[in-house]
Amino acid sequence: LILSFLIIVSCSSAKKSSEVTTKYVPASQYAGLSCEQLIAEAEIIRARTPGLAAAVDKHRKNQTGVEVVTWVLFWPAAFLLDDGSEMSSELAEAKGQLEAIQQNLISKKCG
Repeated sequence: LILSFLIIVSCSSAKKSSEVTTKYVPASQYAGLSCEQLIAEAEIIRARTPGLAAAVDKHRKNQTGVEVVTWVLFWPAAFLLDDGSEMSSELAEAKGQLEAIQQNLISKKCG
């Protein structure tokens, strides 16, 4: 029973924030901005990122408990659970935007 519980908990379909990969955002999207504008934009995104990461982690924590109960009570429903892909997608987009901005900061030789 304990082994089954551990297997179920470790198989959650929801990702941790650290497991969310960066989504590609073209650097050209930020090419027209000055160094100051790039820095300001990066700060806005950096301010949002911890909240997005916390939301992804909170969803995973909640989802893990729901998955355990679902597998025990009615396992077919476990395949229909929310994997948190919308929140993960937002975090991946923010990571990609930061990378694109960083590429522009480097290419423009901003301090």
